[in-house]
Amino acid sequence: MTNFFDNKDRVGASLILAFSLFYLRSSLSIPVDSFDAEIGFTSKTLPIFLGSCAFAISLLLFFISYLQPEGESISEGARDYKVKPVLGLILLMAAYVALFSYLGFVLASALFLQSAFFLLGERRLLVSVSVSLGLVLFLWLLLTQVFGLYLDGGTLYRVFGS
Repeated sequence: MTNFFDNKDRVGASLILAFSLFYLRSSLSIPVDSFDAEIGFTSKTLPIFLGSCAFAISLLLFFISYLQPEGESISEGARDYKVKPVLGLILLMAAYVALFSYLGFVLASALFLQSAFFLLGERRLLVSVSVSLGLVLFLWLLLTQVFGLYLDGGTLYRVFGS
């Protein structure tokens, strides 16, 4: 029998399993508004669903890693790992969080996705712009018009839009 830490699929599934358990535990402590308690969809519903799905999938991946023959070790998997794109995406996420209140949901999200496409090597401008704007506008329409949620337009919109 091999060492637990020699299989990258097993270690990855275990990390996702631990994160999903923490996320599920945290989502159970989300307070529910008394007005929303009677309806089926509350502020807890989606986080609990996502945490449960992540838990089930990671548990399935964990057991599948034991059924497969000897997999790739962590050192073999990390040999050709590129760290710069990961660090770049982390910096982009930090910039997204910092600019969100100033630019608003639509502009900050579209700029983040466009920058991430460029960082990850997508050079077809028409494809990246259409995907980023299409996704952001679809999410904005879904969240604001269908679900009735408020998404901040940002300080820039309040200064120039009014």
